[in-house]
Amino acid sequence: MMNFTNPLKTKLFDKLEDQLYWQLDAQLHCQLTTQLYQQLDGQLTNQLYIELGRQLHIQLYRQLDNQLYNELYKSTQN
Repeated sequence: MMNFTNPLKTKLFDKLEDQLYWQLDAQLHCQLTTQLYQQLDGQLTNQLYIELGRQLHIQLYRQLDNQLYNELYKSTQN
């Protein structure tokens, strides 16, 4: 807070200072929120790819297991 000799100037300065504070606060909040969402998006994307890869491996192993079982079964029937 600045003290001018003119009380009107002091009041105007205080008002501008308050407006600037809230404007900067809103900008900082927006920037931090954007960064946080970008980080979370990256983390969730990585987790999604890991889980998707895990599920695909499980399906692949089940298919291979079924194929091997079927081939083994056929070979014992002949």
